[in-house]
Amino acid sequence: MRRGQEEQMGFSEETIASVRGDSLPEIGVLLAASAPAGSAPLPGGAGRSPDPDRLFDIARLNKMLGQLPVSPAGLPPGCAALAPRLLQVRLRIAAMNRRAMAVTAEASAALARAGLRHVVLKGPFQQMAVHGDPFRRPSGDIDLFVAPRDRRRAAAVLQALGFAAMEQEQALWWIPFLGEQHFRRDSDGAVIDLHHRLQQAGLPDWRGAAGVLDRAATQTHEGDAIPVLSPADGCLLMAVTLAKALLAHEPCGWAATELAHWLARLSPAERQELDGIAASGGQGQTLALGLALARACHDHPALAHGGGALRGLPDDPALLRDLVFQPWQRRAEAPRRRQMLRMLTEGRPHVLAAEAARAALSLRVQAALERRAKPSAR
Repeated sequence: MRRGQEEQMGFSEETIASVRGDSLPEIGVLLAASAPAGSAPLPGGAGRSPDPDRLFDIARLNKMLGQLPVSPAGLPPGCAALAPRLLQVRLRIAAMNRRAMAVTAEASAALARAGLRHVVLKGPFQQMAVHGDPFRRPSGDIDLFVAPRDRRRAAAVLQALGFAAMEQEQALWWIPFLGEQHFRRDSDGAVIDLHHRLQQAGLPDWRGAAGVLDRAATQTHEGDAIPVLSPADGCLLMAVTLAKALLAHEPCGWAATELAHWLARLSPAERQELDGIAASGGQGQTLALGLALARACHDHPALAHGGGALRGLPDDPALLRDLVFQPWQRRAEAPRRRQMLRMLTEGRPHVLAAEAARAALSLRVQAALERRAKPSAR
């Protein structure tokens, strides 16, 4: 399975070997480089100087290499030699994201001609909305969202553009349980993830997620209007992304920073809208979790209030920062799958029961499909 294999390879024991142990100085550099304007520095004790190789690796694993300055003078003492590597990374990000933006515009125009409402999730267009810069983080796959009733028609539109469905042997798992299907075009290697739900198995469902289509904003790219998430929906999706990463024990410094930046840009009306969308969508606790993780990483007035306490979530900011940036250091303290679901569905026992059953069935279906595929792989 493409995604599962990537995650296992990307965060294998060998991959994280270089960042085991104390990475606090390097995380401090990333936090300072990525903080929203108006943030106060987080408290931290004196320690060793940042190690350049460790800094590069911890930034890479957290998808934050684009946050580091490319000027030698802007890097911490002893890390100036990273500048050429960081410049190469920035150039690769720019080339990758330009291609992603062009393919996104092509697919969006085709869906619009077919009369299919859609919205672009994450990627360089989100980076443009949040930072005014579409080259902050590499974007390989393109994420599009359509209403569930439009999934098949949207898939047909993508196929007419030369995209073919991937992982057909796993479709029974991807489509009903994760709410997405992946398409790849051989001519240029472009990959589009077509979403019709905004949920991860094992986390509470985002009720009424199709409402993001009604609230969509617009980004302009070379004269084309690209529908993107509204600021409120973008914040909530980042909270869902953080919950997913916490569940999978994946480093997600980029998402905590993205949420902090987006919240810092919200007007009072947009912040009120965010709270309303989260409450009506059954994502109130998920938003509270995202706020807690972003607050542990950045001290900004926009993060000071809201969210409320979450039963089962540690209240130690240093521990939460580790769960965001280096979860392999805190495996014993990380919430388990059942704890996460219970925390995010507190006060809704019927949702807890339904999502627990759905998650269990998801694992069984995935295992059955993998067993079925093994004979043909020999």
